[in-house]
Amino acid sequence: MYKIGSTGDVVKQIQQKLGISEDGNFGPETEKSVKEWQTKNGLTPDGVVGSATWSKMFSESAFINKEVITIPSIPFNLDKLRGHIPDAVFAQIPYTAAKFNITTNLRLAHFLAQCSHESGNFKAVNENLNYSKDGLKKIFGKYFPGNLSESYAKQPEKIASRVYGGRMGNGDEST
Repeated sequence: MYKIGSTGDVVKQIQQKLGISEDGNFGPETEKSVKEWQTKNGLTPDGVVGSATWSKMFSESAFINKEVITIPSIPFNLDKLRGHIPDAVFAQIPYTAAKFNITTNLRLAHFLAQCSHESGNFKAVNENLNYSKDGLKKIFGKYFPGNLSESYAKQPEKIASRVYGGRMGNGDEST
């Protein structure tokens, strides 16, 4: 889901599709343009690029950067994926595969399986870390020994800092 405050390459692609300045920052101008585009395309003009807007904006014939990205010597037969993954995810496969060197069917299968797992079969678009103290102990027990979970319960940002701090290229918990 892309909305006010979102940044990055995907926001640039949305801005390109809308024909506005491609600065990668989803600000008021982008929101206004998204609302106008949604109205013209029969969608609820909420200014948020969620799955319905994404699917219509980047249909299978309108890939990222307005070009089809091919992966040398590894032809994916994506037709078999239709109906198993949402159209919004389907539309992003060529761009994502090229960007992250997903060059074999096995890599694509692993990538999509992990995405499906992390998103509850492509249903959750935002991570929910609003755990109770009992939930923290159950899901992230090793990070919350003893009574530590009590001081973190129902504080998603604080929980994320504890669980993901110092891992996968992130700074320590204080950052």
